[in-house]
Amino acid sequence: MTHTNRLKRQGETLIPAIAYGDAAGLPVETRSAEYIAEHYGRIRKLIPTAENPYFTGKHEPGFWSDDTQLSIAVAQGLIEADGFNMDAQIASHLAAYDETPNIINSRGVETKRGWGGSTVGAMEKLKLGIDSSESGMLDGAGNGVLMKMAPLAFWQYARGTSDDERYDQYDQLTTMTHDSDIARLATRIHGDVLNALLSGTYDKRELLTMLDESISLHEFETGLPGAMRDLLAYLHGDVDAQNILNHTDGKGFYAPQTLAMAYGAFVMHGGKFVPSVYEAVNLGGDTDSTGSIVAAMSNFATKEALRMKVDHQNLDRLQMLKKVSGELAQKALH
Repeated sequence: MTHTNRLKRQGETLIPAIAYGDAAGLPVETRSAEYIAEHYGRIRKLIPTAENPYFTGKHEPGFWSDDTQLSIAVAQGLIEADGFNMDAQIASHLAAYDETPNIINSRGVETKRGWGGSTVGAMEKLKLGIDSSESGMLDGAGNGVLMKMAPLAFWQYARGTSDDERYDQYDQLTTMTHDSDIARLATRIHGDVLNALLSGTYDKRELLTMLDESISLHEFETGLPGAMRDLLAYLHGDVDAQNILNHTDGKGFYAPQTLAMAYGAFVMHGGKFVPSVYEAVNLGGDTDSTGSIVAAMSNFATKEALRMKVDHQNLDRLQMLKKVSGELAQKALH
């Protein structure tokens, strides 16, 4: 398979892969690893969402959340504008926001189903005409940008975007919803990881060397020395599930912790799609986000045809997912 054909295939499978990781983790979102082990043993396939606190009622296996929805929004903004353009991103995000049903959350407040508070707040500001450079939550450091970055990283790689442009685009997309240096640091580092996975065959030593270089660069530029290096240092040793939990908060809702958990699951299984995704799920915490992030990473690391479990055929609106992904690949590579 030529590099161009491989890249085309990775683009065509990206959105369904993200949706699979999202749907795998959604049923146990917020549950701990201990709870999952006690009540499920080990999750190895898509299951219904009856337990999810944000999705009332029982949804069949394959139902996905805002992680996929916002990844689609990023992809559609790129397709519509034929490149990265904040006006197009705002429009696609607001369209996704408006089509999302409202729910009453655990605090008795009406909000968008599954959407994080920082993103909801930003959308409301954008609807009022506030500029995207000022719409993000000050000091917001949730993972709401990390889980939707893969379509942008794919587009950037396909179009040969320079590093300086990549980082500026990550900063703009992040600041729209999460206005903090730690959030911008996390998205820059994750963008480098996604770019590296697209550019070469996965090798743990090479990836971690690149990761160290990325951390050094971006910690210096954001003025946050040590903010990520110490947290991710454990990846250089032997990585197993207990080691991941021992070196993270076991939750992953905070952007640096999200990367520490997702990267651990990915490295533990050499980037193989199914075991990496389900490792992220069984670790607990923000399982739909870590699952979707690991799924995108594994899709980029897979150099032959991506092999998801056969139950991916149960993904909600699978044909739509394939259509958006196909359009992304075609437009990015034209």
